Amino acid sequence: MTAEKPVLYGMRAQILRSSINLRPNPANVISGDPAVEDAYIVGDGVPRTHPVPPDAPLVVLAEIAGVFRVARPASKRRPGWYGYMASGAYIVHRGSFDEWLAYFGHELPIPLHDKVERRQPR
Repeated sequence: MTAEKPVLYGMRAQILRSSINLRPNPANVISGDPAVEDAYIVGDGVPRTHPVPPDAPLVVLAEIAGVFRVARPASKRRPGWYGYMASGAYIVHRGSFDEWLAYFGHELPIPLHDKVERRQPR
C-alpha cells in the first residue's frame, strides 16, 4: 500500500506578459515559458480555493518596504544565480474575481518577480 501524497491548495492566478515576454527566456523562471499560463499562489493566509496540479508553478507573496506586494517563485534559486527581480510580468485573478478582491482588497495585477541573473565572477 502506497501513501497518498497530500493535495496542495492555493489561489489560481493568470500570468500577464508584455510583448517582450512572449519569447522563451530561461532567466524568467515562470514567465519565461510561454506555455505556462497559470500560477498558484500558496503560503500562509492565502485562501486554499483550488487544488494545485503537480506540475503547476507556485508563487508566494512578499512585501517590499512594508508597502508593495509582489509574487515570487516558491522554489529556491538555482546555484550561481541571483534574483528574484521584476521580469515585466504580472499575475491577475483567474476564475473568481470575488476571491481575489476579498483577499487583496483591489483588482490590480501583482508584479511577478521571477527574473534571475547569473553571478559574474569577480
